[in-house]
Amino acid sequence: MDDQLGELSAYYRLCRYLGIFCIDYIPTKKRFLLRRSLICYVVHLALQAYLVGCMVVMVLFWRKCFKSELTKTGNHFDRLVMVIALGILVVQNAWLIWLQAPHLRIVRRIELYRRKHLGHVQLLLPKRLLWLIVVTNLIYVGNFIKTCVLEWLSDAPRLFVVTSLGFPLRYLVTSLTMGTYFCMVHILRLVLSWNQSQITAIVDQSGDRKKGSALSLRLRGCLELHDRVVLLCNDEISLVYGFIVWLSWVFASLDVTGVIYLTMVIQSDRSPVLKCVTNIVWLSPTLMTCAASFISNRVSIQANKTAKILAKVPRTGTGLDRMIDKFLLKNLRQQPILTAFGFFALDKSTLFKLFTAIFTYMVILVQFKEMENSTKAIGKV
Repeated sequence: MDDQLGELSAYYRLCRYLGIFCIDYIPTKKRFLLRRSLICYVVHLALQAYLVGCMVVMVLFWRKCFKSELTKTGNHFDRLVMVIALGILVVQNAWLIWLQAPHLRIVRRIELYRRKHLGHVQLLLPKRLLWLIVVTNLIYVGNFIKTCVLEWLSDAPRLFVVTSLGFPLRYLVTSLTMGTYFCMVHILRLVLSWNQSQITAIVDQSGDRKKGSALSLRLRGCLELHDRVVLLCNDEISLVYGFIVWLSWVFASLDVTGVIYLTMVIQSDRSPVLKCVTNIVWLSPTLMTCAASFISNRVSIQANKTAKILAKVPRTGTGLDRMIDKFLLKNLRQQPILTAFGFFALDKSTLFKLFTAIFTYMVILVQFKEMENSTKAIGKV
């Protein structure tokens, strides 16, 4: 395999086969380009048409296949979550295919950093994560077929059963997209770590005045690399993937609420352990989104370490002092470098926002359920 491909080439290729975007490595030119093939766009349009058709069918069959164990509130909310999941995937696919040019710049920049600064490092995360994505998708599809197709939708119209398969399709596309984002951010964190090791080495030699000019040039290069990585995260990555992460968080709050509500309302003979395992499988997309927030938080922490390293450097009276003071002044306020399209920072605090949204939705659902039960009780009197 060409050493220019990199560990993320499998993600780019799978996304291209699924019509998500057309970025691929061109061996003849030895670089990543937009391979705008007709097949890729046909697959993209077919996928979008299928998802839109799924939403139309679900709306037309809105009152079909309702669970007798649930209240009308629960059934409506369950159906709403499925429609929103498909709608979010339509928007997500359109967003990625539209922003292919900035996406290509991200890919090229990350691959350049990987070859230049991490050529000696063997990246294990991308390959392990890809296998995890494959396994979890197989488990998710198996659970969906068993629980929904063979049990819940066993007596439903075939057209409705076919359209419901758009739900596991959403997890396949989203897991690959979020997996690509996860690996990109992981590489940038390693680049920042490597850069900080270089800064530390320069600082250790700062007392040698004979190397003052050479050290200043090296330090300037390290600080410029830091700024380029931060700018890449702030602008390009937050533009392309920030909106997708925001959509994933919006759906995650609805998805978790729906799973918890169904578990509370539906009485089942299953053991608590089996219920817990099933719920974890259903919440696989949410777990992937939470993992992306954690890795984003680690990048922010890693980026802030540069200022902490330079703040402890003793003054030597050389040109390094002015360079360090200028950098520290510019980075006096630590801003989040990865955001969900500017709506909120991607860090651990987003989990609190997720729990708040889930609690709010649960309160609303319980209130509607109580109102519905009260209305039924009054009607029987």
